[in-house]
Amino acid sequence: MPRFEKIEYKPIPVRELLVEMKNLSELMIDLAYSAALFNDKELAEDVLTLESRIDYLAYLLDMEIMVAARGDPKDAEALIGVSIVAAATNKISDAAADIAAIVTRNIGVHPIVGAIFEKVEERLMKATVKEDSPLSGKRVGKLDLAARMGVDLLAIRRNKDWIINPKDNESLLPGDTLITRGAPLGTKEFKDLAEGRLKQLEGITLTEQKQFEEIVARFVELKDTSELMMDLAYSSLLLNNRELAEEVQRLEEYMDKLHTDFELLALTSDFKKEEASGFLGLIRLGVATEKIADAAAEMAEVVLRGIEPHPVLKLTIKEAEETVTQACVTDNSPLINKTLKEARVHEETGMGILAIRRGEKTLRPKADSKIQLGDILIASGYAEGVYDLKKLASPEQTCRIE
Repeated sequence: MPRFEKIEYKPIPVRELLVEMKNLSELMIDLAYSAALFNDKELAEDVLTLESRIDYLAYLLDMEIMVAARGDPKDAEALIGVSIVAAATNKISDAAADIAAIVTRNIGVHPIVGAIFEKVEERLMKATVKEDSPLSGKRVGKLDLAARMGVDLLAIRRNKDWIINPKDNESLLPGDTLITRGAPLGTKEFKDLAEGRLKQLEGITLTEQKQFEEIVARFVELKDTSELMMDLAYSSLLLNNRELAEEVQRLEEYMDKLHTDFELLALTSDFKKEEASGFLGLIRLGVATEKIADAAAEMAEVVLRGIEPHPVLKLTIKEAEETVTQACVTDNSPLINKTLKEARVHEETGMGILAIRRGEKTLRPKADSKIQLGDILIASGYAEGVYDLKKLASPEQTCRIE
């Protein structure tokens, strides 16, 4: 049974409450994903503790709003946006707590979630067969490497000789140096087998691997899209920008479809009976990402309904640990005609480009998007990077943003 702290009115500025809620909710998301990925109960408990803190702050904030409005309809109208953003932030913290509960309730997530932050790219790897390796003495054809772990054996170096594309009847001998190509997880498992750190052949079939890679790719898109929506929603509030708010709403519709596809894919996968709990955890992760997306859409709705964002909201976003800013590209900027990938804005400033405003249009940037003269870059990151971004976009600080 949870213990609840007694709520008593305290005259704390609304801005301070909102800033703490925003910072804590974003920290909770990072901690919750980490807890799920590493099945770390201590991190999960930290998330639940922070959720209690945000619930407490939300009560205090509601009381501050009631006191500030004092029955005046105009004051109530001015503060409704603050109330909606606070409630949405609380929902984000609830979604993080849902992720943490996957760990604290011993549901767990399928081991493939560990691949979420790994790029599924083919890579070359070299391994030497040890005396105690389970591969020693085995014929290449019997190992069935491609189907078992998605690895191709390209060559064997034996003493000073090379055996290129070894045939199925070729046996592996102690001291052989093997050159393989495959996905990171498969090549690592193969290296551990060759060098004796793994004592038996394991691994999923190639069909299962392809299914799991698709599930991982779908979840990565769910997670990335929900976090982009949060950033764009805060940006729309700070800048009172209808185009950004509309983009959040479009993404929310896309998230609904993406989440449905993800659940269907997970439910129709060939998982074993003993993996059911892990797949349940995976599905709950997807539900949590959609909750985050819904909360971002509620924030954007403040702008779309024509509610003028209260100054306290703008101060809150500016003063949070991670903030949103905009910078315009002038004719002396080194960014002109560079793609986002070439510009390396994030590496140089720590700020990530969320959107590009070009004339009447707001564009969602891609790695190959070219930055043009007059573009307004909307970015998020730590406050320390704001100056560096503006200096990069407008070296002589001659830019004015209307």
